[in-house]
Amino acid sequence: MRTIRTLITGITVVAAGAGTAAALATTGTASAGTATASAKVFDLAAHQSHDSAIDLGANGFSAGDEDLAVATLTRGGNRVGRLVLSCTTAHVGKASADQLCEFVMSLRGGQITAAGTVRAGQSGPGTFSLPILGGTGRYQGAGGQISVTSTNGGTVPIQVTLR
Repeated sequence: MRTIRTLITGITVVAAGAGTAAALATTGTASAGTATASAKVFDLAAHQSHDSAIDLGANGFSAGDEDLAVATLTRGGNRVGRLVLSCTTAHVGKASADQLCEFVMSLRGGQITAAGTVRAGQSGPGTFSLPILGGTGRYQGAGGQISVTSTNGGTVPIQVTLR
């Protein structure tokens, strides 16, 4: 199950960062059929820099374990912020695992928070979306979602829909 833990943590960390970077952008375009006219869609990249796993449940990967991580956020090759996240494993089954994750993205002018659940199987979580819950400063009242397609690599592409 350690493979599932690694995939969930690496992919989720990157997903969270995407929401932050998107809020920094000053222009964007709405995707047909997926966003309202007032929504902005941004493509970003997240780069995990630090990750710690804390084995709090039963020995090995199990319910109660915590993953803590930090990622650098980039857009167009430029660093736009950083993200700190915590994921708690809620359930580990024979073929999949579920985690509840909370992200806090620190940016010039404020912070953005996103949270939700991620389910991964032996080949990772595939594509998933998480809600943006709000923010502080210039991001107060932020909403929307982040969509991540796992790459099982160091850089993960993310699409952010900000409303």
